[in-house]
Amino acid sequence: MKVSLDWLKDYVDIKTSPEVLAQKLTMAGLEVTSLEEKETSTVFEIEVTSNRPDCLSVLGIAQEVAAILDSKSKIKKSQQKYKIRKSKTLSLKSNFIKIQDKEDCSFYRGCLIADVKVGPSPKWLRDRIESLGIHPVNNIVDITNYCLLEYGQPLHAFDYDKIVEQIVVRRARKAEKILTIDGTERQLSENILVISDKNKAIAIAGIMGDKLSEVGPVTKNILLESACFNPVLTRRASRELGLSSESSYRFERQVAFERIRGAQDRAVELICEIADGKIVDAKEAGLKSKPKEEQIKFDCKRANNLLSLNISVDRVKRIFTSLGFSCRKTAKDMLLVKIPQLRSDIRIEEDLVEELARIYGYNNIPSTL
Repeated sequence: MKVSLDWLKDYVDIKTSPEVLAQKLTMAGLEVTSLEEKETSTVFEIEVTSNRPDCLSVLGIAQEVAAILDSKSKIKKSQQKYKIRKSKTLSLKSNFIKIQDKEDCSFYRGCLIADVKVGPSPKWLRDRIESLGIHPVNNIVDITNYCLLEYGQPLHAFDYDKIVEQIVVRRARKAEKILTIDGTERQLSENILVISDKNKAIAIAGIMGDKLSEVGPVTKNILLESACFNPVLTRRASRELGLSSESSYRFERQVAFERIRGAQDRAVELICEIADGKIVDAKEAGLKSKPKEEQIKFDCKRANNLLSLNISVDRVKRIFTSLGFSCRKTAKDMLLVKIPQLRSDIRIEEDLVEELARIYGYNNIPSTL
């Protein structure tokens, strides 16, 4: 995962040098394998372990940096700031989105944006995605990639006028073929999940869209997709086809439900601002509310005994809060910690002990018998 220092500074007050920050991230379990000075900023190359998909995003790394530096976080909960303006000529039918099996796709949301002006992205947008290794295409595609990097939630934009009647999330038909945006025709098996209109597959779910429905210079109306696909299906399809992408890399490790709408709302705002689009409708299918957050009872005294430390309850609480957990004191040395869904690696109390140790600093734990 690549992340730039100037982008991180949008969300965290960082006063330390890039070299010191790199050392602190590495000591906390996010190994920085290289530092590169770009024209616009310093870029960190970070080795993200498979149990931390939340860190495959600028927001995820920023949350870690805020906790490690004990610095003020500027990360706010996503809020829909735009208004849907109904159109007399463009709208989505109530059954526009159909999911055949919710085990394959638990949630799918499509936003219809009209009258977009496809063209080059502004320099600041091109610079940000280029510094992290993504080649600019056009303002619509660049915005989806920008939000993928920022939120860790893959998005896809279809040329709406090339979609026939509806969106169906289904398994591919036997020997069904698709021409992907890389110009390769691929034969699909019945194990592969696709996004289809009434007639044909228009994307390999979570991996790559098709050439025929991609956004181009003459596109006027787009359907912006944000969804949650089964990570096992995505991984199998990627291996079977020998095809991987920034999107599949994240879907294989499971995306966070709480960022599906947030990333899409951010992209809608940018498309309306940069490409003069107008959002006229939105439809969704699948889960109606986000999964329930886990709650774990945390014994501060026991944790201190395990770590040979003497961290106060208030300090423990501050560390957990800085990581994006909400917690409250229930007894003298007891906390009830609520785990956000994007931290799927936290399951039991011992996981929280490890979080406490790495943010407090492994180097601060004394060597004792």
